[in-house]
Amino acid sequence: MTIQPREKFRPPHRLLNLTEPLRAMSELGFLQLAGPWLNSIAGGDGHPVLVLPGFTGGDNSTIVLRNFLSGLGYVPCRWEQGVNFGVRPELFNGVKSVLLKLAEEYGCTVSLVGQSLGGIYARELAREHPEAVRQVISLGSPFNDMAGAASNVTRLYEYFNPRHVSKSGQFKRMGWETQVAPPVPTTSIYSKGDGVCHWRACIQHGGHDQVENIEIFGSHTGMAVNAQAFFVIADRLTQRKRSWKPFHPGNYLGITPPVEYRYT
Repeated sequence: MTIQPREKFRPPHRLLNLTEPLRAMSELGFLQLAGPWLNSIAGGDGHPVLVLPGFTGGDNSTIVLRNFLSGLGYVPCRWEQGVNFGVRPELFNGVKSVLLKLAEEYGCTVSLVGQSLGGIYARELAREHPEAVRQVISLGSPFNDMAGAASNVTRLYEYFNPRHVSKSGQFKRMGWETQVAPPVPTTSIYSKGDGVCHWRACIQHGGHDQVENIEIFGSHTGMAVNAQAFFVIADRLTQRKRSWKPFHPGNYLGITPPVEYRYT
């Protein structure tokens, strides 16, 4: 067994953090221009996709993404837990009930798409109930930083979690091993322009042969409206577990990668 060394992170540069709102707005604007490109993606197969919001976000923050998934032919589903204010047992148990209900209602596994902290929730849901999960796609989720040292919103997180200041303590209380990949196809989407958490905190090390890290260009908060992220999500949702193939940059242009290509 190979032991991965613990990485030390610092929060992203202050300039990246300060420009987050402006860059997110520009990503939303570009999304409209990218319509023809995104519409070229093959339609979905109608399976449910549970979308989980990031820290301080609720279902309203994922409307654009869910509308996009609906247009592709999937069944986008809300997490139905109100605002995501942190790692809390009641939120996890609530969204777990939603996941299991969807799997039973549709008679199939459910894809999970989570932004930031929502992606960490999604990974833990898949770890606890892999039989109900088709795949996990996370957007800027710092699962590789259990201490929370790589975040520019640490003080805000502590404000909303006064009785449980330490995020690592919350993870331990929940029994979460965030650095370990869930036992299902897992995609981590990250950006070096992330102004909220260090991009290296979003990188999966080790795991199994259906784990991948995909870099996009954009901000942290804008990932839920980022055209490149949308393309990757749509491409990944077409994958089947038994015939899963890693993402290849040629997919952006509709170029099929060679058979011998393997993700490393």
